[in-house]
Amino acid sequence: MLYSIAQQSHQGGRDYNEDRTAIFEREGAVLLVVADGLGGHAGGDLASQAFVDAMGDSFTRATGRQLLDAANFLKLSINYAHHKIHRRAANHGYDPKTPKTTCVVCLICGDEATWAHSGDSRLYLINKRKIQAQTTDHVSIKHGTTGNHPINRCVGGAEPPMPEISEPFIMSDGDILILASDGAWQSFKPRDLEEYIDAEHPTLGLDNLLQTLENRNKAPSDNLSITMLYWGVSQLDNPSATAYEESDSIPLLSHEDYADPKSLDGKTPFDIEDLDNKINEIEEFILDIDKQI
Repeated sequence: MLYSIAQQSHQGGRDYNEDRTAIFEREGAVLLVVADGLGGHAGGDLASQAFVDAMGDSFTRATGRQLLDAANFLKLSINYAHHKIHRRAANHGYDPKTPKTTCVVCLICGDEATWAHSGDSRLYLINKRKIQAQTTDHVSIKHGTTGNHPINRCVGGAEPPMPEISEPFIMSDGDILILASDGAWQSFKPRDLEEYIDAEHPTLGLDNLLQTLENRNKAPSDNLSITMLYWGVSQLDNPSATAYEESDSIPLLSHEDYADPKSLDGKTPFDIEDLDNKINEIEEFILDIDKQI
């Protein structure tokens, strides 16, 4: 595996940064994470940090075989994170069903990438100099409305998580993955990649990109966060030699261009008395991992 990575998070114009990013690495695998705590709910930063911690725990403890079953690993790990948010919220005096976060994560094993998301954090793939959004925002859109739309899937809160998980994707030389919170992608333009993507100095380039996006956003800017991976040897060359193009098939920005996801009606309501049992079920996954290490 030959790649370069970067992660950056800017507070923007908000009083607090409720975004969290992380990149976890081990031999033959890498896990990219962006979590955006919901600012309209108490404990958004707690939720996003608990999510990142749980994903790191699962990734570190998993066997190679468990990581190869990427979809199952992501599903179980996100469920584990959901209950970790509940537990941490209770320990800090919050109503366990209040702290929530959106998320987008990508697991790469060998040359195979699988991603999952919940909410409006996004994953973009740059392939053959074309940028495509690979995730569909989980928002409720009312006919005739514009602007921000309410999120109808997240991790944490009263409802069980329903992450959307991709099919495996084989990475090719020159591919770039971008995981972004909504504060970052809402003013993102393909031409920004020509100016700021730099595989030799990825962190500096990403920091400059986020500063540009923050200045472009309407004040006060939301938190802005990105994790990025450059795949293969061609990324060591000058990546801006050819202009990046937005794909015609998938729009880059607008919520309005996305179909409303399936209804979440009928899910089990939050039951504090059953919380420990749910946590134990998820933690059996972690205990099983420990036994196999």
